[in-house]
Amino acid sequence: MTDTLTKAEQIARLNDQLRSQNSQVGAIHLSHSVGLLPPEQQQQLLQLLKEFNSFSPDNDPYGERDFVTLELDGDRYFFKIDYFEKSAWLQGEEIGANSPEDVNTTWRVGTLMESSEY
Repeated sequence: MTDTLTKAEQIARLNDQLRSQNSQVGAIHLSHSVGLLPPEQQQQLLQLLKEFNSFSPDNDPYGERDFVTLELDGDRYFFKIDYFEKSAWLQGEEIGANSPEDVNTTWRVGTLMESSEY
């Protein structure tokens, strides 16, 4: 018996890999404000992101696990994943991906930001 994943499940698995800092599927960028935080706080946020697994229909209506809300020291942060055509990204262009479920053609860029930057 073969497991057949839906498109949303395929995307979710790849997004999970990105949050786990798998650089084969994409890159995580820190916004300007998050980049100004002390390195210890940045690492705490990245660890919270890596461990996040509280997805529900309320915070993940499409089942793709592409948006996360985190709290640290009373401040709220967002992590959002965008999808780009990998070949264009490698040439410095930002062209939206047509098939975010395809790791061979899609490059993920996750941005960790303060909630006020969204």
